[in-house]
Amino acid sequence: VDDSSLTQAISTLRKMLKDSTKSPEFVKTVPKRGYQLICSVERLSPLSSDSIPDIEDQEEENEAPVVDLEQFAEATTETQADIAPEAAAPVEKPKPTPAQRNANWLFRILVVVALLLPVCVLMLTKPAESQFRQIGEYHNVPVMTPINHPQLNNWLPSIEQCIQRYVEHHAAESSPVE
Repeated sequence: VDDSSLTQAISTLRKMLKDSTKSPEFVKTVPKRGYQLICSVERLSPLSSDSIPDIEDQEEENEAPVVDLEQFAEATTETQADIAPEAAAPVEKPKPTPAQRNANWLFRILVVVALLLPVCVLMLTKPAESQFRQIGEYHNVPVMTPINHPQLNNWLPSIEQCIQRYVEHHAAESSPVE
């Protein structure tokens, strides 16, 4: 029996007896030694005639035994059972209520709709084609602007100069197209 097995067994025993580690009624921790049974023990079933114990045996049974753990002398005074008795108990997960399940499904449906809605909009709608008007033509390059755009009459000299420089620097390449 190693230290952790004994500690686990004592912890389980304390839980079943609902015995506190701070003020024990049944099992007491003896620092650097082990554990001691501090309650009285009585036999519930009558003895058969074959198994009459000696008087010495009865005296030994009435004494509270000390479980010796000298081989684990460097163990600390507090055991794992003293520190965290709840850790050995299996943790029960609370079952979700029907309202929680419905909320979970509602959340999932909303996420799917949020992901599919933009895809459907992009696939099912066609963008309207923009309509343009020609505001000038420089070096055989038509200059066009959207119909809903404000007038650019003040910018026409700058646009002409820009196109002229483009054509001069890119003469070997193709001219801008519509």
